[in-house]
Amino acid sequence: MNQQHTLSSLLRAIAAMLLLCVPGLAQDQDFRSFEWDSETIELFETLPVQADGRVKPMDTIAGLNLLTFNGKRTLKLEDGSKLSSSEWLMDVVFFPEQAKGYPCFRIQSDEVLTAIGLEATGKRDWYSYNQLLDGLTKLEEMGSEVSDKEAKQRTVVEVQILKLARDVHEFNDLIGTLAIARFTFSTDVTETFTNLLGEKRPGIMHILDNAAAIQAIVAESRDGKNDADFNGAQTLFGQLDTALQYNQHGLTFMPPPTTATDQETWWRLADLIIARFQGVPEIESQMQMYGALEHLQHSRGDLATFKTSLKDLHEKLVAAAEARGEYGMIPREVSLYKADVFYRSLSLYALAFLLCAITWMAPKQRWLWWGSWVLVSLGFLLDTYGITMRCIIRSRPPVVTLYDTILFITASIVLVGMIMEWLTKQRVALPVAAFLGCAGMFFAGSYELREIASAGDTMASVVAVLDTNYYLAIHVTTIALGYAGGLLAGGMAHVWIFAKLFGFRKDQPQFYKSLTRMTYGVVCFSLLFAIFGTIMGGVWANDSWGRFWGWDPKENGALLICLWMLLILHARFGGYIREHGFMSLCIIGGVVVSASWWGVNLLSVGLHSYGFTDGAWLALKTFWYIEAGVIAISVLHRFMTGWSGPKNPKPPVAAAS
Repeated sequence: MNQQHTLSSLLRAIAAMLLLCVPGLAQDQDFRSFEWDSETIELFETLPVQADGRVKPMDTIAGLNLLTFNGKRTLKLEDGSKLSSSEWLMDVVFFPEQAKGYPCFRIQSDEVLTAIGLEATGKRDWYSYNQLLDGLTKLEEMGSEVSDKEAKQRTVVEVQILKLARDVHEFNDLIGTLAIARFTFSTDVTETFTNLLGEKRPGIMHILDNAAAIQAIVAESRDGKNDADFNGAQTLFGQLDTALQYNQHGLTFMPPPTTATDQETWWRLADLIIARFQGVPEIESQMQMYGALEHLQHSRGDLATFKTSLKDLHEKLVAAAEARGEYGMIPREVSLYKADVFYRSLSLYALAFLLCAITWMAPKQRWLWWGSWVLVSLGFLLDTYGITMRCIIRSRPPVVTLYDTILFITASIVLVGMIMEWLTKQRVALPVAAFLGCAGMFFAGSYELREIASAGDTMASVVAVLDTNYYLAIHVTTIALGYAGGLLAGGMAHVWIFAKLFGFRKDQPQFYKSLTRMTYGVVCFSLLFAIFGTIMGGVWANDSWGRFWGWDPKENGALLICLWMLLILHARFGGYIREHGFMSLCIIGGVVVSASWWGVNLLSVGLHSYGFTDGAWLALKTFWYIEAGVIAISVLHRFMTGWSGPKNPKPPVAAAS
């Protein structure tokens, strides 16, 4: 998000707050007096809406926004009850005054509140819009100042202030989605308009129904024959312009007519109003959609009537989206988020690793070991199911964004680890796979918020450099498998080194030889896919950019992985290093992979610099320091204890083949 856009967004947020005080907007002081039932929630969740370059369900909009504001996809209220993300968004849209009292904004530091002139209730807590109301003007001022700074110059508190300002802006946009449907007009501007419009304070729909007649009055009065009607029209259009301000940045959930110039972009309610007064033909279907929406807003006080109106709106929107071929994936996406497969996968991997650890203390309890197998397999299936569904929904390969790479590499590591365990039966590869699977899914969950902050969604449209042809699909998939192999080899190397450090099975040299053979095979696996993926990346670059190789930082990182894996294999095969040196180089190989996978993006240079990576430098450096510490400790321990190995080590040729 560039600075100019950020500043304009913050200004819009304040403008939206001021507009709420404008006469003509029917003030929404009422509160919901009933519980949302499952049928109503399901109808709302499956409403189509266009955002971030694609059509998605309202359920996704609700979940992503609440996750951004709240840190969770459910909202805990002060009385202990909970709202799902969809229930929360329904209250935001239809009962905004009630939603303003929900503690949905998570503030990580009390310094943020102090900075905007408010009193904090704790070091970290959740606050409602109403609690922040007195500090919003100061928040806008500070947010504007922070947005003018470069990201590297912002303090931790300033980053949080900017995030809160953006969250408040998004919340105001959501509130304004149906504000236009609550707007009423003063029609007694002249006798002509009073006779035409009749109602004392009609809504937008009544104005739209008489748009042609209003335009005719304007045309007749424009030549100066009726200054009163001309001035009255100016007053009426002024009210209309005020109404339009509410919906300039709200949800976009109205498929345009087939006669629209831009067939891809859906309409906001403001777009319909403009089109109506401009005389755009064949928009009756859109008029009916808006009529159903306005009726829905006015019937929100009675659940039965509201549900009937929602069904009517749902049928119209779904029919229009299906006619454009844009609704088919909506139910699948709702089901995917409802299943929460990636969090469940994380839980299964964690339980599997725990069982594996128990089996080390009770090796004769075979049911524990087979239970570990079942849990890892279920976690892998859930992870794979989620990846597959994301591919189907987006019609894209499994690896497009940085978030995708985490999911795909994690699943690949677990699969390779399971295969290794099945072949070797050493009870090592499976716990390593479970541990790395758990770490990968935890990492994915942590990074999800950053992806949403950057692109608005984890399945949003991708930048042009990543959205080309099938060469890209092959390249990103195979290079990710190379990453997975390098990281798994590093994980196996940790097992070997820590086993040596703690004297695990010190009287079983065959155990360590088996670990070395497995790790050697994984390095070969990593090298194979890294080389093939790098070559296919060059083919894609030649097809897309007209050159095979350009020494781009990401290209250099991929090449470095290939060279490092070759160095490991040649040093081991040639007898220049023994088992300890081999394992140490594999750990460094994991560092090299992390540098190519994430470090290049942190440089913010080159054609491959994509993805939201603010704040990742600390995590990456911490990982590198830990790995350096592991190697240093193992080397020190080796010289202190005098680890010994064969004088003429033979390379594990069988594993290499």
